[in-house]
Amino acid sequence: MKNTLRMIAVAAALAVSVPAYAQGGGGGGGGRGGMQGTPAERMARQKEQLFKDITLTATQSAKIDTVMMQAGEKQQEMMQAARSGGGDMATMRESMQKMNTERNDALKAILTDEQKKKFDENLAAMPQGGRRGGL
Repeated sequence: MKNTLRMIAVAAALAVSVPAYAQGGGGGGGGRGGMQGTPAERMARQKEQLFKDITLTATQSAKIDTVMMQAGEKQQEMMQAARSGGGDMATMRESMQKMNTERNDALKAILTDEQKKKFDENLAAMPQGGRRGGL
């Protein structure tokens, strides 16, 4: 279970860093935390940023964790395939953005209308603006 969570967190962190690197944001720490810490810590930071100032019920939190883990697993599979096949970065970036958009839509489906508004604000405030699905 720990390895699965680590792989999910790594995939989520890669989903954040690949678009940033591709847009000239790679290299150097930049003081944002980026790839620092364990995969579980990075995933926790991502959840904290997405759901900042949103009070979740225990049921919502559990569903959100499931969605984030499943999305992370899909991203991890895609990253593994790209590494073994030498995939095209532009295509991979597009795929990651699409997956992030799908994940964000699934997360929003769990939230109330009021929570969705705050989620959208948090997403827009994140690096990459989130509007393109890049988280």
